[in-house]
Amino acid sequence: MSVSTSNTASIVHHKAALQLSIQGMNCGACVGRITRALDELDGIEGVEINLAAKLANIQFNGADIDSDTIIAAIAEAGYQASPLALGNAE
Repeated sequence: MSVSTSNTASIVHHKAALQLSIQGMNCGACVGRITRALDELDGIEGVEINLAAKLANIQFNGADIDSDTIIAAIAEAGYQASPLALGNAE
C-alpha cells in the first residue's frame, strides 16, 4: 500500500474581528472615506460602520493584516480610531 502526499500549499486563514470607536466621523461621506481606505488593504473581509454610534466593526484575516495597520489606515484617512474589542472569529 502506498501513501500519497500532496504538495499543495495550504492557505492559513486567521479570522479576526475588531470593533473601533471613530472620532471625527460626522456624515455619510466620512463613512465612505473610511470604507474606501479599508477596502484598499489586503486582508480586510468586511466593514460595517455605524455613523450614529461612531463605531466600526471590521472582520479581517489576521494572517494578512493586524489591528495597528487598520487603525493607521483610518488615521491616514483623517479620523482617530480607538479599539473597543479585538478577538478571533473562529
